[in-house]
Amino acid sequence: MPFPISASPRTKSSGSLDADSWTQAALTILARNGVEAVRVERLAKMLGVTKGSFYWHFKDRPALLDEMLRSWRQRATLGIIDRLEQSNVPPAERLKEMLKMMRNSPRAARGADIEAAIRLWGRSDPRVASVVQEIDRLRLGHLKSLVEAAHGGREDATARAALIYAYFLAEGWIGNTLDAQICAQCEAILEGL
Repeated sequence: MPFPISASPRTKSSGSLDADSWTQAALTILARNGVEAVRVERLAKMLGVTKGSFYWHFKDRPALLDEMLRSWRQRATLGIIDRLEQSNVPPAERLKEMLKMMRNSPRAARGADIEAAIRLWGRSDPRVASVVQEIDRLRLGHLKSLVEAAHGGREDATARAALIYAYFLAEGWIGNTLDAQICAQCEAILEGL
């Protein structure tokens, strides 16, 4: 479920960048060029500030990398689950909304790029791989509960949730090559699962 994350730098009233601005800029670089490209000097240049501003918010680069993962976890999973659960609509409608979220926002492409970059990063970093596995478990668990609630506690809810999740992930990779009608047809099929 690669979901959108804003990239616009935010400043405090004093005019200095906040930690989230650094984090979002780092996620942008990660999505474009991979984790090795996430460097303090490059971020400072991109944001038009000195490196000293970075150290006001982060001890070092590893602290920034940790914050990038925390931010991704919160924005692309926990925040979305919370928002859907608080929507007070039936589970079938929440499932429909989740299916449409990925392609109904211009920020969705950025979310998909960040998702892909973090998953690639996780292939070479066991710590990141464990975060990705945790996110997969959270998302699959949520999808399973939606499928069970929407379809009367089906015994194959885990398999159905896995198919829906596979679509989410694949749509992030190939979504730009599919037209809206094909995506809508896929979503209609998945809604029936």
